[in-house]
Amino acid sequence: MNVMLVSVSERRREIGIRRALGAKRGDIRGQFLIESIILSLIGGVLGILFGVGASVIISHFAKWQFALSSGAILLGVGVSNAVGIFFGYYPARQASLLDPIVALKSD
Repeated sequence: MNVMLVSVSERRREIGIRRALGAKRGDIRGQFLIESIILSLIGGVLGILFGVGASVIISHFAKWQFALSSGAILLGVGVSNAVGIFFGYYPARQASLLDPIVALKSD
């Protein structure tokens, strides 16, 4: 959420220009929601890769048997996306509510 809030505050001018040129609030909200979903998806995939890699290494050195659960992977990606949508909605809403004139003035 903090990453998206910073993104909104740093891109106020861009948001103001897009709104002044006719972009609707839903367009701005959609842009930021898609960005937060992509960020959370990348984070989820990296987390899965790191977790599986660490598990393989630990199981190899500890002489344990390694088993990969597809349900756990789907759950991890699902939770990651849910968090991205949940915490990306508020910054997306804040961005869509910006007044174009105020957004263009502030810099």
